[in-house]
Amino acid sequence: MNLREAFDRHSTSYDARFSGVAIGERVRSEVWELADAAFSASTHILDLGSGTGEDAIHFARKGLHVTAVDVSPGMMHRLKTKADAAGLSAGIHCRISEMDRYRPCDFRFDGILSNFGAINCVDDLTWLRDVAQPGLKPGSRLVLTAMGSFYPLEFIVFLLKGQPRLAFRRLRRPVDIAIDGVPVRVHYHSLKSIERMLGPAFHLESVRGLRSLLPAPGWEHIEARVRWLAPIDRLVCRARPTATFADHFVSVWQYRP
Repeated sequence: MNLREAFDRHSTSYDARFSGVAIGERVRSEVWELADAAFSASTHILDLGSGTGEDAIHFARKGLHVTAVDVSPGMMHRLKTKADAAGLSAGIHCRISEMDRYRPCDFRFDGILSNFGAINCVDDLTWLRDVAQPGLKPGSRLVLTAMGSFYPLEFIVFLLKGQPRLAFRRLRRPVDIAIDGVPVRVHYHSLKSIERMLGPAFHLESVRGLRSLLPAPGWEHIEARVRWLAPIDRLVCRARPTATFADHFVSVWQYRP
C-alpha cells in the first residue's frame, strides 16, 4: 500500500481538513501542552511523520532545532513553504524518508515526537529502539500520539446509524482504509503493545486521551449536541486506565538506557 502516494494527495487538503479547523487546533494544543513540558530542556528534536509541519514550526518558534522526517514529498513541500513564510527555515531540517527506515547518523538529539497517528501506519515499532540507540540522549523524552482502538463517540454514533461494521472497525487489526482514494493499512496499537515494542529502555511517564466522548475533526456537525459531555470526556481522557479509549491518545516516555 502506497503511503507516499496517499499522503502526497492528502497534503493539498490536510491543513484545511484538520490543522485549520477549530477542533483540530484545540486537539493539537492539548498535544503541545504535554510536548512542551516533555521538551522543556531540549535543543534538538526529531519529528517523525512531520506532515505539513505544524509541530515542527511550533517548536522552531520556541528556539528548538527540528529534524522533520516524512515519506511524502508533498507534505514536505508544504512544510518548507510554511517554514519559509514564517522565517523559520534555518531551524528546520527536512528529510524525505519512511520514518521506520530513517536513522540519524550525524547528530544527537534530546527528544522525539510522532504526532497524530503516524505510528499507526507501521505495524512494528521496535525500530524506534534503533533510532534512539545511536542518537537519543539519556533522560530525553519520546512523545507519541496514536489512534485509539476504541473511540466511544464514534462507536455509539455508528451503532445508532445501524452501521455495526463501522462501529467495530477499530477493533479489527489491521484495518484497510482509503486516504484520498489510495488504500492504506492502519494498525491500532494498544499502550501495552507500544510498551512491549519500545523495550525496557523507555519508561512510561504519562498518557492522555484526545476526544473520547467529544467529536474529533470531521465530526463538527454533532459538537453542539454532545458539548454537555465535556466534563465526563475530561475525566475519561485524563485517567490512565481509560485514557486510551479515545480517538487518539498521547503517551510520554523517558529514555533511560
